[in-house]
Amino acid sequence: MNRSAAIASVRSLCSLGLPGEQLVPALLEALHRIIPSARNLFDWTDAEGNLVRYFFEGPIDAQVARHYFEEFHNRREREAMGGFREAVLGRATVRSARELDRPEFYRSALYNEIWRPQRLHTRVEAIVRGTAGRPLGSLVLYREKGEDAFTAAEERLLADLVPYVARGLECESVAGTEFVARRERRAVLSLTRDGALMHLSEDAQKMLLLSHGGITPESAGRAPRSADFPTLAMLADQIRSHRDASRRQVVLTVDNAWGRFVFEAQPLAAAAEGLAPAIHVSIQHQEPRAVAWRRALGGLDLSIAQTEVCALLRAGYTRQAIAATLGIAPSTVADHMKKIYDRLDVHSARELCARVDELVQ
Repeated sequence: MNRSAAIASVRSLCSLGLPGEQLVPALLEALHRIIPSARNLFDWTDAEGNLVRYFFEGPIDAQVARHYFEEFHNRREREAMGGFREAVLGRATVRSARELDRPEFYRSALYNEIWRPQRLHTRVEAIVRGTAGRPLGSLVLYREKGEDAFTAAEERLLADLVPYVARGLECESVAGTEFVARRERRAVLSLTRDGALMHLSEDAQKMLLLSHGGITPESAGRAPRSADFPTLAMLADQIRSHRDASRRQVVLTVDNAWGRFVFEAQPLAAAAEGLAPAIHVSIQHQEPRAVAWRRALGGLDLSIAQTEVCALLRAGYTRQAIAATLGIAPSTVADHMKKIYDRLDVHSARELCARVDELVQ
């Protein structure tokens, strides 16, 4: 992806008016197309540079998280790299991967006890600042051992994207967001009939934390307990209260800043004598429909610019609004629209919207 197209794609994503909690997962995913990486992370901070919550790709490793925050965060990590708070409150926008490309780092306890167990080898980090230089957070892209090092050009591109990320995090959220299910964002767990946690799939702890407020340094390192998640108690209570529990299926929907979470629970009968009955729970994390549109369009035979125009058209933007958002002339938008219609074999904005909606069903 060329530089101008990359900037346009992030700029339009950050202009959707999403809450920061919904913008960040979409942004981390979109960045893989712009600057390839193995895993991305965003840390929210307060004005004093303290980490207050975070979101990362992949499941939680509670043992590693607890060890990092107890032993390294703003403490022993200084032995191998700058401390987190110092970096957030410092003057640099990008912390280069080259800072860590030295034998001392790869021999450090931080690398061998925190990074290596998670298959992380190198990183580039951008500090996102808002109005009057107030820190908003830290955006980190990781690569694994054996992957190419981050280049200076990639680091400059990341620096160019930071102002748009800051605007997206600070902009006022648009009310009335619509959500759509995404197959990959699903977790399952099992409870005893009394509501105690028995088993969790790989992403279940992360999903539980997000659906109950978010991931913090304290919650990430704590073993999951039913008492920490009131929704599980509600599901178990409703299962138990039904007269014919064997046929009871309970659905609860939780909406918060992270999006929509749909919990479905049903009882499991014991398969053999001596086994206890249980409750099966699935959690579906739905994402903003506007984000789903953008991802679906990425699979079509459109240029980057055409994809951005198409996504904004489906979001209800006028030709003039698209031109202003992407920083191009209205005549250029019209030319893109003609090529989109020809390529997708549609003849109007209404047909285009219907075609895009089919892709996210």
